[in-house]
Amino acid sequence: MSTENCMYCDVDEYDIIAKNEFGIVFPEPASLSKGHVVIVPLRHISSFFEVTDQERKSLMSLLDKARNELEMRYKPSGYHIGFNDGDVFAERAEHLHIHVIPRYSKQELQLDKRWGVHQPELD
Repeated sequence: MSTENCMYCDVDEYDIIAKNEFGIVFPEPASLSKGHVVIVPLRHISSFFEVTDQERKSLMSLLDKARNELEMRYKPSGYHIGFNDGDVFAERAEHLHIHVIPRYSKQELQLDKRWGVHQPELD
């Protein structure tokens, strides 16, 4: 698995919202909602099932930090939290990343092909 050209390995320090020994939080470049962030392990790994116990605890700690930051900045009504694991979608992510998508009342969440959702074109 190559780290070359990996958008999650080549993050500008300026964009990092939170960081710990095993991971970082930064804004999702293709945001689905105001404040959409991703949590990424520092180690280039593709599956959540391959992380160590320390990495798992670290990523969950960053999830709390991300939520706290989003609460302060945007005050969303709730969150959609998820990640894709495995080779089941057209675009397989080579670097594990967990999406934290703020949800706002009266705003529908439009998931896209990253989530395996096909939205037929309107006639």
